[in-house]
Amino acid sequence: MKAKTALLLYQLLWTVDVFARPSYRNLDGSFESWAYRNGLLWQIHRLEAQEFLESKQTPFDRKKVVRLTEAGRRAALGGRDPVELWSESWDNIWRLVLFDLPTPERKLRRQLHLALRSAGGGCLQGSVWICPRPLPTQSGLFEHPGKDCSHLILLDAPSRGARVDREMVRSAYPFDQINALYREHIAILRKGPPKSGGPKALLDWSVRENTAWLAAVEDDPFLPAELLPRGYLGRKAWDKRTHVLRGMESRARHLVEQA
Repeated sequence: MKAKTALLLYQLLWTVDVFARPSYRNLDGSFESWAYRNGLLWQIHRLEAQEFLESKQTPFDRKKVVRLTEAGRRAALGGRDPVELWSESWDNIWRLVLFDLPTPERKLRRQLHLALRSAGGGCLQGSVWICPRPLPTQSGLFEHPGKDCSHLILLDAPSRGARVDREMVRSAYPFDQINALYREHIAILRKGPPKSGGPKALLDWSVRENTAWLAAVEDDPFLPAELLPRGYLGRKAWDKRTHVLRGMESRARHLVEQA
């Protein structure tokens, strides 16, 4: 997804849905005029075509109302819903992924790594990965289902207790790096959006905030709550972000209308 489109989704998230489950809101003439003047109106139509956004007309006054779909909301958050994943109940089974890819298969190896990270997997050692959630079928781990998966082995391993689970999490996931990125994001939130400077200043701040958030969540597996390590900052960043952006809703919409 292009950066400009991702930023528009993010802005729609906190000016239209404000982190709530999708609900319809007015997409009034001032918003459409602003979007047209900034070359974004075609992107809004494109988001509708991609089913990230949906709109309808009210039956009485025929005004256009819009909402992010669940797919659009997830995309705006970085591709996954943190609260949903943290709230999952763990079944006490680790999924082990073992693979032996030839050296020339770099593209396939990268594709597999991305699929495993997207599912919440972490590298335990070399070509051994773990994941606390059910994984797609072997062919489903690759972009092209017909790809040969004879070099890929999936195993289930029951938990051996909390101490072993903590050690596996510590070994497989880079939580020191993840927390460092969350600290940078929290620092931006604590400083807060500019109180003056008009739409451009607010837009610049939103770009910094969203960029920092996406950097932090890229490698975060969003493990179920019972597996999160002590000192994990992801939930603190989420709570702070929700509070700050909810407080910006009316100002953001006002600035959009005045832009």
